[in-house]
Amino acid sequence: MAIRADLLRLHHGLLELELCPQIGGCITALRHRGRDLLRPASARFFEQQDPREAASFPLVPFSNRIADGRFAFAGAVHQLDRNSPPEPHAIHGHGWQHAWTVREAGARAAVLEFTHRIALTPFEYRATQSFALAADSLTVTLEIANTGKVPMPAGLGLHPYFPRDATVTLRAHLDHVWRADARKLPQERAPLPAEWDFGNAPRVATLALDNCFGGWDGTAAISWPERDLSVVMSADPMFGHLVIYVPPGQDFFCVEPVSHVNDGFNLAARGIAGTGVQILAPGASVRGAVRFAVG
Repeated sequence: MAIRADLLRLHHGLLELELCPQIGGCITALRHRGRDLLRPASARFFEQQDPREAASFPLVPFSNRIADGRFAFAGAVHQLDRNSPPEPHAIHGHGWQHAWTVREAGARAAVLEFTHRIALTPFEYRATQSFALAADSLTVTLEIANTGKVPMPAGLGLHPYFPRDATVTLRAHLDHVWRADARKLPQERAPLPAEWDFGNAPRVATLALDNCFGGWDGTAAISWPERDLSVVMSADPMFGHLVIYVPPGQDFFCVEPVSHVNDGFNLAARGIAGTGVQILAPGASVRGAVRFAVG
């Protein structure tokens, strides 16, 4: 039986945003002139409360995967829940699988909050998402604060789903890619191959990938020529990585602005530079904004 969660609906001019605080603090729709800029949440989102069927969900306090749910930090090894069976790793953090509290809500803006203590670890945090509509853009500001008594590794990101057709293109300037193994874990930092040079705005339909890219300049342009529609996604400098996920045979693809590389906690523990992982002292916080502007 479907459980229809309450939605927050925000409007400004021709732009409409729908949020579902109870299911992962997700975006369920973003529309301009009634046209979807993000893939709208499916019936399964409500029936099974599955955030992977949303338009977008938050990534806190880490992005993508942590190998086998285990990482070393400050002289100790910490085990996280493997939270999406049969996935063997911890994935996408915690916020996407929990309810968020509505701290503020108005016609054009809203603030959602999520607090969490990570089981079997000394780490505690508070995350917030702030949504603000302008006439032709949405700004999502993410923040994470260490509310515990010890330093903690942390990261932020968004996982938006974009509609996919035969002509949609993606333009983004990237410096390198993290080559992944069969377990979808990064193994090496490598130069971009020609087929993944998104500076040339390739058609997404020709690709099949699930990789994290580094050296992102903070701007990604998605264009649907057949719909005469485009979205420019821009992000603050802390989001220096971009995860691009194009699954074969699906009607969506994902372009995810994230602060750190996949499995970044373990890479950083091995002394690998440039992971983007943040170390938050007790009481410290980090924040960054991602904007979606209608082209």
